Formats: sequence, C-alpha cells, structure tokens
Amino acid sequence: MSALLALFDWRAFAVFRRNALVYLRNWRTAFLPPAMEPVVYFVALGLGLRGFVGGVDVGGGQVVDYATYVAPGLIAYTAFTTPFYEALYSAYVRMFYQKTWDGILATQVELPHLVWGEVLWAAARGFMNASVVAVVLAIFAAFGTVDVHLAWLPALPLLGLWAGLCFGAFALIFTALVPAIDHMNYPVFLIGVPLSLASNTYFPVSSDVAALQVLIELNPVYQLAESCRGLLVRGAPDAHLWKLFATSGGLLVLLTPLAVALTRRRVLS
Repeated sequence: MSALLALFDWRAFAVFRRNALVYLRNWRTAFLPPAMEPVVYFVALGLGLRGFVGGVDVGGGQVVDYATYVAPGLIAYTAFTTPFYEALYSAYVRMFYQKTWDGILATQVELPHLVWGEVLWAAARGFMNASVVAVVLAIFAAFGTVDVHLAWLPALPLLGLWAGLCFGAFALIFTALVPAIDHMNYPVFLIGVPLSLASNTYFPVSSDVAALQVLIELNPVYQLAESCRGLLVRGAPDAHLWKLFATSGGLLVLLTPLAVALTRRRVLS
C-alpha cells in the first residue's frame, strides 16, 4: 500500500519534474523522431495497403477502408511503445550508466517516489507523442484521406496517458531485471513488438479459443486500440472504454509494487 500511496507524494512529482527539465534541454532531437515513427507506419501501411486490403468490419455492420481502420490503431501503438521503451531504455540509462537514480536517492526521495516519477514521465512521453499523431491524423482527415469523428480526437491522447501509466510500470519490471542493456532485446522483441502490432492496432485480432480470447480481453493495448476505434471511427464510446480503465488500473495496482520491489533489490542490494 505504501508503494501505491507514494504516487500522491510531492517527491514523485519532483522526479517527474527533473526528467522533464532534462528533456526540455534537447527536446528537438528527443521529440520529433519517435513521434514521427507511427506517421511513417501510417503512410506505408495505412495508405500503401488500403487499395489491396479493401474494407474492414469494425463492428455493428460498419465497414471502413483500411486507412480509417488503422488511424485509431496508431494512437494505441504510440501510447504503448513510447512509455514502454522510455521506461526500458531511458530509465535503464539513468539507473545504470548515468547513476542518476543514486543521486536522487541521496536526497529526501525514496525508492517508491522514484519509481512513480519514472512511471509518470513515461506516460507523459506517450501523451506527447500520441498528441502529435492525433494532429497528423486531423490533417489527413481534413484532406479526406481518413473518415473519422474529429470531435473525439483530443480525448484519445488522454486515454493513452492513462494506459501509459500501466505500460511504464510494466517496462520498469524488466529494467530492474535485465543484467545488461543488451538483454533489452528480450522484452522488446518477445513482448513489446508483438503487443504493439498484434493488439487490433494494424489488423483485427480474435480467437475462437475461450482461454485465448480472455487473454486478448485482458490486454490493455487491445482495449486502448478498440476504445480509440470506437470513439474515432464509430463515433461513440463502448464497452471497451470501461474495460480499458479496468485493465489498465488493475495492472497498474499490481505491477507498480512489483516494480518497486524489484528495483529495490536491483538498486539498493
């Protein structure tokens, strides 16, 4: 419980503020390249394959072209990959190479505050990059490339911010476990890439096997993609939105204390 309550302590936001100030010193090189990655995916896949894929059923008998189907998936893709990789690579560099965490822990900040500060910063990075993608999608919609409900577009980065807390806490577990940065390839290619691509982001995912379908429903990336699709394409919230809040919140409560315990063993042992 103390690990969860540390979120509301000023020291967690002090860690967040420290990361934000460092980020603002080189934001030009840190912001645009990762934010433009999903845009490149949209141009290459969404626009490049739309003529070959044809229509995609998004539920309720509504069929849209492939570019419109992929558009909300890009928000989910960005809102997952940005905080996940931020809490993997950037947090590991701060922990191991720069020894930033050692300096922070020499102040009034305790380990749970440090973990929450990293989680908050990872989610904020996801929010920023998802906002860039939302702006790009609005431009494509203005030219008629995708058919979406623009009124809901500002809400999607906020959904990504909520889910990004869960993704950041999830990644910090591996940051505390991997013995060296080269071993980051395991969580990246065995977990990060499959979740980002096979969670209804770029193509529909479903299963007739009940157990597998339960795992799909428990995946917050899947719920985020479908929540964004319900708002952006179907124009109304649906059950996936509440499932997103439930799965992300539940996993956040479970994963953050685990991240604190593993980080404590890694940093303080």
